[in-house]
Amino acid sequence: MQELEPDDPSTVGPYRLVARLGAGGMGLVYLARSAGGRTVAVKVVRAELAGDPDFRARFRREVAAAQSVDGAYTAPVVDADRDSAAPWLATAYVLGPTLAEAVAGYGPMPEGTVRALGAVLAEALQAIHAAGLVHRDLKPSNVLLTADGPRVIDFGIARALDGSGMTSTGVVVGSPGFMSPEQAAGRRVGPAGDVFALGSVLGFAASGRGPFSEAASAAELLYRVIHEEPDLSGVPEPLRETVAACLAKDPAARPTPAQVLDLLAPDGAAGLLRGAWLPAEVSAEIARHAARVMELETPAPRSASAGSAGTAESAASAGSAGTATAADPADAAGGAATVAIGPGAPGTVGGTGTGTGAGAAAATTPPQPASPSRRTLLLGGLSALGVAAVGGTVYALTRNDAGTPGPAASPSAGPSHTAAPSVPARPAGVAPTPLWTYQASRQFGSRPLFVGGRLLVADTNLTALDPHSGKAAWTGPAIGPGVVQRPMFLGGGLLVMIDDNQDLAAVDPATGAQRWSLPTPPQFGFTALLGANDRGVFVGGTQYPLDASGHPVIGGSTDQSVVVGLDTQSRKVRWVQQRRSTLGYDVMGFSTPKYVIYTNDTNNVVVRDQATGTQVWSQDYGDPKWTTSELPLLGGDTLFLPGPRLLGFGLDKGDQRLRLQAPTNRFFESLAYADGVVYTTLGDDTALAIDARSGTKLWSTPVVADGLPTAMLVVGETVFCPVLADSGNDANALTALDRATGKPLWTFQDGGSDEWWLETDGTVLYAAHGERVYALPAR
Repeated sequence: MQELEPDDPSTVGPYRLVARLGAGGMGLVYLARSAGGRTVAVKVVRAELAGDPDFRARFRREVAAAQSVDGAYTAPVVDADRDSAAPWLATAYVLGPTLAEAVAGYGPMPEGTVRALGAVLAEALQAIHAAGLVHRDLKPSNVLLTADGPRVIDFGIARALDGSGMTSTGVVVGSPGFMSPEQAAGRRVGPAGDVFALGSVLGFAASGRGPFSEAASAAELLYRVIHEEPDLSGVPEPLRETVAACLAKDPAARPTPAQVLDLLAPDGAAGLLRGAWLPAEVSAEIARHAARVMELETPAPRSASAGSAGTAESAASAGSAGTATAADPADAAGGAATVAIGPGAPGTVGGTGTGTGAGAAAATTPPQPASPSRRTLLLGGLSALGVAAVGGTVYALTRNDAGTPGPAASPSAGPSHTAAPSVPARPAGVAPTPLWTYQASRQFGSRPLFVGGRLLVADTNLTALDPHSGKAAWTGPAIGPGVVQRPMFLGGGLLVMIDDNQDLAAVDPATGAQRWSLPTPPQFGFTALLGANDRGVFVGGTQYPLDASGHPVIGGSTDQSVVVGLDTQSRKVRWVQQRRSTLGYDVMGFSTPKYVIYTNDTNNVVVRDQATGTQVWSQDYGDPKWTTSELPLLGGDTLFLPGPRLLGFGLDKGDQRLRLQAPTNRFFESLAYADGVVYTTLGDDTALAIDARSGTKLWSTPVVADGLPTAMLVVGETVFCPVLADSGNDANALTALDRATGKPLWTFQDGGSDEWWLETDGTVLYAAHGERVYALPAR
């Protein structure tokens, strides 16, 4: 990143420019902020492109299409001016290392990370293709890594450049090491070309080099892409077949993104992102970078005499010196460059450039000043704590921890950049002072949710807190008190909840606006929301018989405990299934793209097909002494359940994978999972870390567990465990344990005796306790 130059504008549209990010295919790219605090990357079109009517027409179409992309794992186009003298577009800015930088700094990624990466990228490509776009330049430097999943950037722009004066003379937009054969040969590129690039990116992530990258020149590299088989020797065997299928020379032989997603993550990408999906050193780098995001201030407006600043047109002119179409300056991985294909091009290796042979190729990149990598970019006006509160990731459109897409926020809805207090150094063992505290109107009975750059809490009304300050950003519908404050789930980009009228309501997580409401059908009493996705909402409750007038007869012997699937499009009941239960409300669960998973108070876990409600499998996990319904914990493709035995069942078939018997009259409680390790408490005196495959104890630590059904939580290198702080008055507390050793780091308490509800953005711990929410540093 570079400082603004004298002839750079101060503003582009409604955005105040902060710094230069680099030069892209369209022109200059700036780091900028809106008046409401949203941080974006603004790309200003170069003068010669702005003057090309054909380019303008393509630019309008592609920006409109890109704005319609609603994928969970993309950095979307959030604003644009397609008709000004110097057109521009603003994309959500993601603060995190590129995949290229992560591999360069820390080596090949482990199999689990690559699998998650592939599933997420496949899902992102689905969203991009559904909008009528083809990325055309998917490569490691266009994939950014954050604590809650990768993000794809620069989609939908290469196609606007294709066919312009730049490409009509033989310049093909793309990066040689990651182009498809058809793109390298100058033929038409469709969605299958992105799948080939996906295979190349996964090969790079797994082995540290592209499948065709050992070449002396871009021309030789393109020849290998077209004619030779990929080298997948560094790709782990379980992934090799999928990567090889993506790299088929024939576009028709490649799997679709949906098929890739099914091969890598049959239950969806979100499940692979639970816990720490990145290697610890990469996560630590994101956190360290977040701590540095405090040094760059937004420049004050310059006077009109300061060069030609103040007009967007000057930015477009300033970019005209470069001729490359690379979308990102950080292209060191795999020969990233724009290549020229055609007669007389430098580095000719044969062919006429008509798209039928190898073609001629030469790398052409613009002269660029040396600049820090994306990993070392700094955003101004944010304290280190403020950025840490969004997991080292700053973006205008964000997603929840389950990977469900959320709609774009308006510029005024961006996070506030009020500086948070700095974290003072403290002696070892001393609990940190909360970064902020939120005082609610009533006791919390469900965990907060971090989504869309906001922390959503179930106060008297659904409330979104600014993670930097803890202040309410918006207040939504009232939440029914019920027996407990019910959990909220994201589905189809909306937050689904049971409202004050006991009806289902869908809320826009960006603004709090209610999008739809579904009155409870008269024959049902809905008491537990089990999950939601873009196709359905799943609830537990009671089904009552109806009298001759269609009114429910409540309290009769024919009442049935049921699970109900409702269609989110038609808002109608899709299926009803009876469940084993003695109490209508005592059911806990969640959904995946395939399944609805829940437990009953009869010590039974059930997995149902979410499309039909048909039971896939069921297993008992408790005994008559254990009568509390526990929320199952999904770790990878295994369901873990606490109780007198710590049990693990395969998600698809219910096959038993883990069984540990607790000593007599003791129970496993408070589960957490990360990177193949289950963390749990045993009885009221021990915290354990257990290898999820072998059942081997990795460490144990004496604690005084609080006896409440609170889940533990892993944040970075720390495990948070609820404990009993004072046996005299039942006050409980929160202890931070070193994840590697189990060593206690510190204990935080406020004198309350209520259950702890824990959430994280990947860096900061958000703990709801009693009527308060605390933001605590994770270490």
